[in-house]
Amino acid sequence: MARLTSQLPMVERYDLTTKAWEEVAPMAEARYAHAVAVLEGKLYAVGGYDGGGVLSSVERYDPALDAWEAVAPMAVERFAPGVAVLDDKLYAVGGDNDDDGHLSSVERYDPAANAWEAVAPMATARAFPFAPGVAVLDGKLYAVGGSGGGALSSVERYDPALNAWEAVAPMAGRRIAFGVAVLEGKLYAVGGLNDEDGFLSSVERYDLATNAWEAVAPMVTARLNFGVASLRG
Repeated sequence: MARLTSQLPMVERYDLTTKAWEEVAPMAEARYAHAVAVLEGKLYAVGGYDGGGVLSSVERYDPALDAWEAVAPMAVERFAPGVAVLDDKLYAVGGDNDDDGHLSSVERYDPAANAWEAVAPMATARAFPFAPGVAVLDGKLYAVGGSGGGALSSVERYDPALNAWEAVAPMAGRRIAFGVAVLEGKLYAVGGLNDEDGFLSSVERYDLATNAWEAVAPMVTARLNFGVASLRG
């Protein structure tokens, strides 16, 4: 599959006090289409592509030391995986690689053991060119939309106590390259792209109590491949 060649090792950090960006220690490996997450006060860079191949490697940044260190690699190389932290463990969900194509497999990293383990795979592969939306709600992991040979509307939920995925209500529309976030106990799917509508400004919200999605006010501007986060003052 065709890859871009825009991978970089450099990292920048925003200082809330000085209101300025500063360069910090670079990663050991240049990466793009990797995923990042924070676990136990450290920043993880997971998988991606280094210009020569898809990566299974994982690095961890310690802000107290301004240094990156390699941790145990994943069992599977993953381009554009979804990642999230649940119960103090890091999950890598789906993605893509040259050997297996679209991936339904899921791995979980335990920082205490410095080891990854395979957990139950999703029913649907969710992968390149755009990662699935992954988020944690009420102690369970959600994999939302993504690409599975085309844009998906389906949603799956992982229960770590059962080590099992189950289908929940699908979104009204199919989405790739969109953002997900949790706010006030509900899961939001924001913007993205699909074949029918092109770039999307629409937003849907999932209610766990009713197992249903509802449309909420759209954004002013259609967006894809962007970041979404919730912030409460």
